[in-house]
Amino acid sequence: MKKRIFLFCFIQFSTIPSFAQCWESVAVGYANVFAIADNGTLWAWGKNTFGELGDGTNVLKNSPVQIGTDNNWKEVSPSMDGIYSFTLAVKTDGTLWSWGSNNRGQLGDGTTVFRNYPMQVGTDTDWSTVAAGLSHSIAIKENGTLWGWGCSERFALIGFPSGPNILVPEQRSPDTNWKEASAHDRVTVAVKTNNTVWGWGWNQSDMLNAPPGATIAGDVQYPVQKVSGTNVKHTRTGNKRSMDIKTNNNVGPNNEPYYVRDADTGVNTSAYIRFDNNTLWYGGIMLGSTNPNNQALTQLCTATNWVAVSMGSQCAAAINSNGEIWTWGSNFHGGLGIGVNSTASSSTVPVLIPCPSILSTFEHELKMALQLYPNPVQNTFTLESDAVIDRLVIVDITGKELYHQSFATNVVNVNVSQFSKGLYIVQAFSGGSQSQIKFVKD
Repeated sequence: MKKRIFLFCFIQFSTIPSFAQCWESVAVGYANVFAIADNGTLWAWGKNTFGELGDGTNVLKNSPVQIGTDNNWKEVSPSMDGIYSFTLAVKTDGTLWSWGSNNRGQLGDGTTVFRNYPMQVGTDTDWSTVAAGLSHSIAIKENGTLWGWGCSERFALIGFPSGPNILVPEQRSPDTNWKEASAHDRVTVAVKTNNTVWGWGWNQSDMLNAPPGATIAGDVQYPVQKVSGTNVKHTRTGNKRSMDIKTNNNVGPNNEPYYVRDADTGVNTSAYIRFDNNTLWYGGIMLGSTNPNNQALTQLCTATNWVAVSMGSQCAAAINSNGEIWTWGSNFHGGLGIGVNSTASSSTVPVLIPCPSILSTFEHELKMALQLYPNPVQNTFTLESDAVIDRLVIVDITGKELYHQSFATNVVNVNVSQFSKGLYIVQAFSGGSQSQIKFVKD
């Protein structure tokens, strides 16, 4: 009999000062994460090869950076393409924005020029929702019409398998009752206002659950209703899999025991939050593991206040009822947002991402500036402070205290050779002030 192992994640570290969080929503791409704060500002971190973060650079970011200064972001959808990544977004004023790779015209600005900052697409102000695929883009307007642009390989944009790229948004369906869409590789699924779910494009592993005769050499040319596609309120698509959330919060098809608050699919992964107890469940390859074998659906950790989850290719993220974002998976591209990026700092256990605006206030009030090097750490690190350090504490990501020592100096050297590889938090105390900094043991 196999022993069941639960990974514990705590809503706050037991010895770290707690502070309010302010995250509103989160969306994960290939190896990057986008989050909207409750003040409407947009933040991002992770892979940024083609400017897909939108911060005006092409340099990866291993901690949250604000994208522009606008505070009216409504929704963001990053693609999960590991090579030519791009991002779509809608603001509360109904305008449509895009940035990142544009090799197939997926930004919809009439060009194939890459952008590393948000650019408005056209002048319309009635956009409702967006979905970024591999190299195609889908959007729905407030009047229920469905639009697409970019590359239509394998009928991803309905009607034709390939050909000239569509460089500006073009209405792709005559119907006017679309309300939500989800796109991935070269496939799209969408829900209508009558709660039926439809799909088109690349039908890998029959992920579109299409009726017999609807496929052409494995592809679905025009929208077809999924066999199980009734009473659906939300739909998600990933790599070789799709997931529908029924109006009774049941995940379909054929998953009767699973009643969910939210669910998502990534690349060979799925996750959902149970409706009855708000626990987080996860199946597929274990993101962040050095041995990422497929695993059966299992509870990811013991927390019971999750409200939303987003699955990417290399990493994932979830939000709890406190407005906190927790991430897990590979951190090679900085997708965990913990201030470092390396394979050694990858985690199968969710780690906390503080709200940047609150974090800035927190650091300002404590009036302690810390510098730790080298980072990652092999055996010994040096910590420098602008204030005399009275006491130093090191905890792991669960809040367990591993080191406690008194000092009376601005510079301390600490030997952590006995620590296992992973992420740790150093807490420095000086009189009534305190501050913290993270390091990775390599």
